[in-house]
Amino acid sequence: MIKRAGFLYAELGLVTGKVDIVAETTARLGSPVHLLPFVKGRGWGLKYLVLPVGASGPTHLVKAASRVIERRVARDPASSYQPYYARFAREAEILGALAAVGLGPEILLLETGFFVREYVPGRCISELGSAELTLWLPRALEALEKICEAGIFHTDPSAENLVCNPERGRLAFIDSEVMVAGPALGALTAERRLFCHERLLATLARSRSAGPETGRSLGWELLEAVRQFYSRRGSPCLSPEHAVALLEGRTVQTRGPS
Repeated sequence: MIKRAGFLYAELGLVTGKVDIVAETTARLGSPVHLLPFVKGRGWGLKYLVLPVGASGPTHLVKAASRVIERRVARDPASSYQPYYARFAREAEILGALAAVGLGPEILLLETGFFVREYVPGRCISELGSAELTLWLPRALEALEKICEAGIFHTDPSAENLVCNPERGRLAFIDSEVMVAGPALGALTAERRLFCHERLLATLARSRSAGPETGRSLGWELLEAVRQFYSRRGSPCLSPEHAVALLEGRTVQTRGPS
């Protein structure tokens, strides 16, 4: 209820009005659409699901800038603030690069006050139980290595920003909202690669400590899968022991998104 009230308040400050967003998205898709508020999480923009008329589910997602949110974020001393148009352009660039290697949503439209990307159905890695994680986490780590090797710096590869879809066998990285200096595309430094791996494992540990499996053992199979992943690599950015300690919450992330 609080999130929805905050969403409605932030709508009052939309940089591009909903009518114009609908019109431009309709024109690009060639089909009339509805916008449905999407209030999960707390990002640097308002999100709407795009539902074409007659469709059974959403096909795209809008991220729109709100002056209400901008004022809040700009005052946050912990944020490396950049204006919405710079954030949106950078995020669209990163997601487009991810889509090119099969690990992100396609970008449909990029405007000053909003952008539209493909909607990725599925569940975040953070929502999986131990048995499912044992199957999906090694694949997630492989996917993370793939984008690092492709020179794509996601900036926030958290467990909440990695979606898996068992029915389609698909993994996709979504929101890349943390703003950092320097290019997001190009050869990744060892520090950035380390940050990406630590970020995924540390946020996964935090999500489990707050979820329904709080206090439960992660399971030998899951921990062994993580050990094996880092043991098999010729030049791992993490030792197997450090990776497991991150996943179990016994240590914390050492690198920031520099």
